[in-house]
Amino acid sequence: MPVKIQYAYKFVVKEVMVSLGPQINFEGVVVNRFTNVPPRGVKVRIVDLGVEALTDEDGAFAFTDVAPGTHTIELSSRELVTIKTEEVITKGKKKTVKYMVEPKEDDVDEEAVVRAPRIKKEVIETRVRTEEAKRVPGTQGDTLKVVQNLPGVGRSAFGSGALIVWGSAPQDTRVNVDGVEIPMLYHVGGMRSTINTDLVRSIDLSPGSFGAEYGRGLGGLVRIELQDPGREGVHGYVAADVVDTAGMVKAAITPNLRVAVSGRYGYLDKTLKTVVSKDVGDFFPIPRYDDYQARASLTLGKDEEVSATFLASDDHLRRAVPSSDPLEVKTQNTDQNYRRLIVRYTRLFADGSSVAFTPSVGYDSNDSAWNFGGTPLLLNVTAWQYAARASYRRRVASSVVLSLGMDFQGRSSNAERVGSLNLPAREGDITVFGQPPGSDLASDHWKINLLSAAPYAFSEITIGHWTLTPGFRLEPTLIDGSLELPHSYVKPDVGYRRMDMPRNPLPGPLAWMPNPRLSLAYRATSRLTFTAGGGVYGQTPAVEDLSPVFGNPNLTSSSALHLSAGGSYKLRGTLTLETVGFYKRLYDLVARSGLTSPPVGQSLLQTGIGRSYGGQLLLRQELAKGFFGWFTYSLIRSERQDRPKTDWRLFDYDQTHVLAVLASYEITHGFQAGARFRYTTGAPRTPVIGAYFNAKDQVYEPIYGAHNSIRLPAFYSLDLRVEQAFVFRRLKFNVFADVQNVTNRKNPEEIIYSADFAQHDYITGLPVLAVAGLRMEF
Repeated sequence: MPVKIQYAYKFVVKEVMVSLGPQINFEGVVVNRFTNVPPRGVKVRIVDLGVEALTDEDGAFAFTDVAPGTHTIELSSRELVTIKTEEVITKGKKKTVKYMVEPKEDDVDEEAVVRAPRIKKEVIETRVRTEEAKRVPGTQGDTLKVVQNLPGVGRSAFGSGALIVWGSAPQDTRVNVDGVEIPMLYHVGGMRSTINTDLVRSIDLSPGSFGAEYGRGLGGLVRIELQDPGREGVHGYVAADVVDTAGMVKAAITPNLRVAVSGRYGYLDKTLKTVVSKDVGDFFPIPRYDDYQARASLTLGKDEEVSATFLASDDHLRRAVPSSDPLEVKTQNTDQNYRRLIVRYTRLFADGSSVAFTPSVGYDSNDSAWNFGGTPLLLNVTAWQYAARASYRRRVASSVVLSLGMDFQGRSSNAERVGSLNLPAREGDITVFGQPPGSDLASDHWKINLLSAAPYAFSEITIGHWTLTPGFRLEPTLIDGSLELPHSYVKPDVGYRRMDMPRNPLPGPLAWMPNPRLSLAYRATSRLTFTAGGGVYGQTPAVEDLSPVFGNPNLTSSSALHLSAGGSYKLRGTLTLETVGFYKRLYDLVARSGLTSPPVGQSLLQTGIGRSYGGQLLLRQELAKGFFGWFTYSLIRSERQDRPKTDWRLFDYDQTHVLAVLASYEITHGFQAGARFRYTTGAPRTPVIGAYFNAKDQVYEPIYGAHNSIRLPAFYSLDLRVEQAFVFRRLKFNVFADVQNVTNRKNPEEIIYSADFAQHDYITGLPVLAVAGLRMEF
C-alpha cells in the first residue's frame, strides 16, 4: 500500500572567512593576426616579475596572484615576431586579454627582432597588411589594388593596369610573388588583380633604391608575400558582385599539411557596357578575364617548411569601332595569360640563421591583333621562364648580419610581328589616338634566349644609432638570338650570342663595382628615423625590340642610378609621417631612330637618356580601434632626351601632382564606411596645330606642335564604400557597395580628332559606377 512520509530540511547560513588559495587574475589567448589560428608554444613572460608561461594548443595562458600594478609583458617564440606591451592589473579584478601577433619572416633572426624593429633593406618601402587593403574605397575589396594609392605611384589611364612609379615606364617596374617575377599585377583594364586577395599576406612597394636581392628593372619593385593556408578545419568563401565571381577553399588535411584552392571569373565586358558611355566601350578595352590559384604548405619539422604554389591568369579582349566607311573600321583582339609554378623551401636554424630556396617555372603569352580597315597588325610573343632563387642569412657578429644569395632566371621567347614599322606606338612617338598605320608594312619572326645568373650579397651593420646596409649585385646576361639580319630566302639565317652587362654610370673607381647598393638609417630617437640610399640598376632589352626588322638585335642593357633620402616620425603609436626626396638618372634607353629610312637592323637605337626627380609625403594612420587611413602627395618631374643634342621633353607618363586621401572606419559592430579622393595632373600630349591633305592616300595628315607641350585636363574622383558584416549560424556574410566617381566627373582620358583635324574632343572615363556585392565565409 502507498505510504506518504512528511519531512523538512532546515538550512542555516553562516558567513565564514576562508582562504581560497591561489586565484587566476591575469589570463588570455594568443592568435596569429592574419589567420586567427593559435601559434605553437608561445612564451608569455612578465618581465618585471620574472615569471613565464607557455600557451596551450588553444593559445591560452594564465597567471595566478599577479601583484596589482603595471607590468611589462613579453611574447616570444621561434615562429613569431617578439613583442612587448604593458598591462595594468587591478586588485580584486581578473584581467583577460587577446594578443594578435605576427609570424616571423624567413630572413629575420630572433636577436635582430628583440633589439629593435626589423631593419628594412629598402630605403623607401611602404607595407600594407591585407586587413587594411580590403577596406580601401574604390578597390572593391581587392587587396593588391591598394598599390595604386601608395606614394610615388602615378595614376594609370582607364583601361590600363600599368604601374607608373617615380616617373618610370610601366615595363620598368617588377612584380615579385614570393621572390618569383610575374608579368602582370592587374588584369587588362586594371579593375582586378591577377592573384586572389585571400592568398596575400602583405604587399610591399619600393619605388626605388631597393636592396641587392632584386634587379632586372629600372623602376620600382612590388613584392607580394603569400600567406599560409589555415592550420585547422575547412574554411573558405564565395563572393559575387557586378564585376566578377570568386571563391576559395582552405583545408588542413593533417596538422602538417594545409592546402588552398581559389578561382575568379570576370564578366566586366558584359556588365560595364551597360553603365558607361558609348565612347568608353568603343575606345577603351573592357576585357573578360579569369584567374585561378592553388597552394599547399607542408611542415617538415621544427622551423622547416616547404610550399608549392600554382598561379594562372587569362585576359581576353574583343572590341570593334564601327564606321560607315569600311576603311575606317577598327578591330582589336588581345589575349594575355601567364602561368607560374613556385616551390619554396625555408628553414630557420637554432643559431638564428636561415636558408630559403625557390625554384619556379612559368609560361607567358601575349597575342595582339589589330585591323585598320583591312590593314592588319599582329604582335605575338610567347615565353617559357625558368628561375631559381637561393638565399642564406646569418649573424656573423653581434652587430653584423650577412646575407648571400643567387638569383637565376632564364627566358626562352618566340616572337612574331606583322604590320607597320611605327605601330603600335612606343613611348616618345608623336601620334594621335586611333592613328591608322602607314603603307610601310613588314613582317618578322625571331627567337631570343636570355640567361642570367645574378649573385648578390649585402650586410646589415649596426653601430649605435646607425645602420648601414652595403651590398652588390652582379648581373651578367647571355643573349642568344636567332636572327642578326632579317630573314632572307637566298642566304642562310645567321644568329648571334653575346654576354651583356649593365653599365655602371658611377665615376672613377666606382664604375668597376658590380651594381653597388647602399642604404643608411639613423635612429635619432625612438620616434624619429632618417634614411638615405642609392644604387645602380640594370635591365635587359625587351624581346620585341630585338627584331632585326622592327628593332635592333644589337641592343644591350639599359641602366639607372637611384638616389633617395627621407625621414620618418612616429607622431603616435600608429600614426606616422614620412617624407622622401629622390633623383633617378637613366642611361642607354632605347629610342626610335631619327632617320626617315634607317639602315637595316637599326630602327631602334640606344641613344636615349632620362631623369626623374621629386618628393613624396605620407601621413598614415594604421588600423587601430576600427580606423585607418592615409594622406599622400607626390611631386614628380620625369623627362627624356631621345637623341644627343635634342631638347629634353616630358615623359609620356609624367604626372606632376599625385594626391590621394582615404579613410575607413568601423562605425558599429560589423558596419564600416570609407571614402577615397584622388587627384592627378593630366598626362602630356603633343598638340595638333594644323593639317594638310595627302592626295596619294586620300587622307588628312596632322601638323604637330612642340613635343608633349600640352596636357590632358586633370583627373579627380571621389569614391565611397560601405560594408555590413554579420554572422548567421556558422556563416559570416559581408554585404558591400563600392561607388566610384560619386560626383560623376567626366575625366578626360584621351584626345580624339575629327577626320580633317579641325575639331577635337575628349574621350571620358568612368561615370558613377556602383559595384555591389556579397561575400559568404564558412
